[in-house]
Amino acid sequence: MLLLLVSAAALSVGVATQSTPFAANYVSEPDLHGLIAKIEIGGYDGDDALYLTTPVGLPTDVPTPGSTIYDRNGSHVWIGGPQFGLANLQLQEYAGKPVLTFWIGASVDGHGAGSCYIVDDTYSVIAKIDAVGGEGADLHECNIPKDTNTTAMITVYNNISPFDLTPVGGPENGTLIDCWIQEIEIETGAVLFNWSMFEHVSPFDSYAAAGDGEDSADLWDAYHMNSIDKGADGSYLISVRHLSTIFKIDKDGSIVWRMGGKHSNFTIGDGAQFGFQHHARFNPEDNGYISLFDDTASEFNVSTASDAHGLYLSYDTSTWTTAAHTRYFSAPFKNYSTSQGSFQHFSDGSGVVGWGSNPWVTEHDSDGSVTFSLSLGDGSLSNGPVSSYRAFKAAAGSWVGNPITPPALALQNNTAYFSWNGKTAVRSWDVIGDGDQLIKAVDRAGFETSLSLESANATVVAVVAKDKEGMALGRSATVFANGTVISNGTAY
Repeated sequence: MLLLLVSAAALSVGVATQSTPFAANYVSEPDLHGLIAKIEIGGYDGDDALYLTTPVGLPTDVPTPGSTIYDRNGSHVWIGGPQFGLANLQLQEYAGKPVLTFWIGASVDGHGAGSCYIVDDTYSVIAKIDAVGGEGADLHECNIPKDTNTTAMITVYNNISPFDLTPVGGPENGTLIDCWIQEIEIETGAVLFNWSMFEHVSPFDSYAAAGDGEDSADLWDAYHMNSIDKGADGSYLISVRHLSTIFKIDKDGSIVWRMGGKHSNFTIGDGAQFGFQHHARFNPEDNGYISLFDDTASEFNVSTASDAHGLYLSYDTSTWTTAAHTRYFSAPFKNYSTSQGSFQHFSDGSGVVGWGSNPWVTEHDSDGSVTFSLSLGDGSLSNGPVSSYRAFKAAAGSWVGNPITPPALALQNNTAYFSWNGKTAVRSWDVIGDGDQLIKAVDRAGFETSLSLESANATVVAVVAKDKEGMALGRSATVFANGTVISNGTAY
């Protein structure tokens, strides 16, 4: 019979707890406190997809902010925390291999100053992407084009001062916040393309005034660029939130066209209108379709807002018209989004929407209907205490996490608790005792699985993680009931 608490992962006694009502506390990983997620619609249906998020909020609402991966049960798969990014966790490819990318830095006046990072399947940093000039890499974008696979497009914010803000309600000696596109060669850090909004577009096309949003009265965030994509012809598609405009920029730096806003080249069709949008993307086939997240609102303008939605639209440069193809609305909760958001459109017409300032992630079929809905924390509180800048789905098997740390095991009150943070392939556990004799095989039951040892005739315990084929993936430390670690664990 096993009587003593021992954490074989951290080799410490005791369990940390959080008073936050939406914290998930784990005996085997006492330093991890992930934000609870709730399945509102749908559930696990044999699909081993993963959902990539970066929930943030006050400590009373979000126990561990930053990169977090959930499964289709709403269980944690990886709690990365702020050391693995506070915004924009994405699955991408770099040099032909799947990687995770994210942003770390300081939030400054509604944007960011920091760096983008790339980690491999072991969650080890293999590259860091920095801006050249400006305030540093902004949080909004870090997009690795599929055609190059070796460069990254980032947004960069840069202050221009002094700038006369009296026409927009600010001081004569104020500051205009410019926005740049930079395409960076990841290996060398060289800038391959640099483009300034201020050099090409008047800030007076903006719908924002000085001091709007999170800014002080002497700052004017006239542009607020928040996404960059690259077309097959080498052109750039950028979303500029405070202009409610999407631009196509030629690789020579000239503006090819504007969609939306005060000087649109297109007549916008019914249902294809958008405002204060995020995450504009070309269709991968570059065939006259664009996807985006339509916030319909901003922090400083909700008077004309309607329900936010993912939008897939077509555009025609012979007639200079756009048309709504499909709109993707949330369920069971709906509202406008005052900030942030993403829309991931798939080739079969389905999609996944991250609702930004609303703590929801929804999956949709090709007609826009919600087939799966996950809420972070208290999902009923829209535009409230919890947000995730973007949210993405990783199809089953597309991200295989292989942490170098072994499984974690803790024994408490005659019960074994075990988990493996970031190991995506775990489907079952073998709990073993003296002489590696099997005590019991159990299915994975969320991030942490437990087994009562009341009837176990064992003086030592360890656990072995297995995949769906029954192959052993790694083993925890082996411990005596008195807390002595006999041997350390290992990842196979």
